[in-house]
Amino acid sequence: MKRGNGFREPRISQCLIVKNEENNIEKALSWGKGIVSEQIVVDTGSTDRTVEIAKQMGAAVYEFQWIDDFAAAKNFAISKAKYEWIAFLDADEYFCEADAKKLLGSLGMLQITGTESILTAWVNLNDEGKVTFVGTQRRIFRNLPTIRYSGRIHEALSTTDGHLIDTVDMVEELNIFHTGYGKENSNKKEGRNLKLIQEELKEHPERYDMWGYLGQEYASRDRWQEAIDAFRKSAELMPENMKGLYDTSTSILYFRLLETLANIVEAGEEEVMEVYEKAIEGWPEESEYDYCVGRYYVKRQNWQKAEYHMGRALNLLEKYSNTGKGMILSGEIQKAYELLAICCYNNHHLQECVQLTTVLLQGDPYLMSTAVILLMAFASDHETRMKGMDGAREVLGFLGSNFYNFDSLKDRLFVLRASMAAKYEELIVAVRELFSAEELETVLQALKNS
Repeated sequence: MKRGNGFREPRISQCLIVKNEENNIEKALSWGKGIVSEQIVVDTGSTDRTVEIAKQMGAAVYEFQWIDDFAAAKNFAISKAKYEWIAFLDADEYFCEADAKKLLGSLGMLQITGTESILTAWVNLNDEGKVTFVGTQRRIFRNLPTIRYSGRIHEALSTTDGHLIDTVDMVEELNIFHTGYGKENSNKKEGRNLKLIQEELKEHPERYDMWGYLGQEYASRDRWQEAIDAFRKSAELMPENMKGLYDTSTSILYFRLLETLANIVEAGEEEVMEVYEKAIEGWPEESEYDYCVGRYYVKRQNWQKAEYHMGRALNLLEKYSNTGKGMILSGEIQKAYELLAICCYNNHHLQECVQLTTVLLQGDPYLMSTAVILLMAFASDHETRMKGMDGAREVLGFLGSNFYNFDSLKDRLFVLRASMAAKYEELIVAVRELFSAEELETVLQALKNS
């Protein structure tokens, strides 16, 4: 398709390799309808309706004998592609409709540049459709003979002539949604990945990234000491020039080692902090390390150190929240703010505690745990406590002005429950005054039976 001045819209070949993906294949192909110029499905031995569904949807389907090599299968798919751009998403990945429509325009702006690939956000969803973490991926690239996948497993784009792939960052504009870490999909992959990683390491024992992936496989099986040993081996083999790069095989590798030591096996403080110091030296912009150590100190009720690290994590996330950083923390932002608020409460930094919980409740006033922390802070405030019932009514006025409509029975019940959980006796009395006698009798009976 051409526009004025000889401009031709980019054409995309959508490629994917599949095996027994009948539950995903329709969605995997649907996002590209009207966007891509062709859809290529390479089947590696399906025994379900995957191939049938793909053909019904108009995809060109090719068979490929599985040889325990993901890169080989993907490169075979690329060899069948006719058009100048490749979109290589997995069967459990997709663009939302809005982003799919933006894709052609994004590529159109790059047509006359030397850009060879696009970096997008990679949004991971659990079985309930909630975001668990956000990463980055390079799945859109030019169809050039010099760009191919390499690696039997955890394959990555590389070049046959050794040049660095010219990549443009579109993380803010484009999102790939991934559902493959749900329980059902994880069960399908169990055993396969471990075998392929071990085979890769037999041939290439110096591959630090594969040692990291091996540690991840051991961790998924609760084989914690083996995971730690593999992560340490990966860190030992990592070239110095890889430090400062933020991706799954570098900065995230250190996070996995730190997380396993700190919050899984709960190693001693000296061992944990030794890894932490190396991590922040190599990747000073990564917020995950402080988040990990902050939670470690929360468990030990070392509130001063916990507050320092939780606060530092959130500051780093706010300052450097971009490509490949803060993926776990971004997905647990509410939890992180709550933990920091708890730290502030226990350190008697009550004003900071109120500020943190207020921000959260302005986003969602029905966060019970957050509301309880806020009320505990008010109940502990010396000036408020000295005012007795007047202080409690001031708190009630604050709640009504900022979060709740006390004409609503739902809101009155919520605040009553939160007051009871916070053991703020004066506020419990003040909230009860908002109910009629009949309402209060019904509410108290319901609370008693719950």
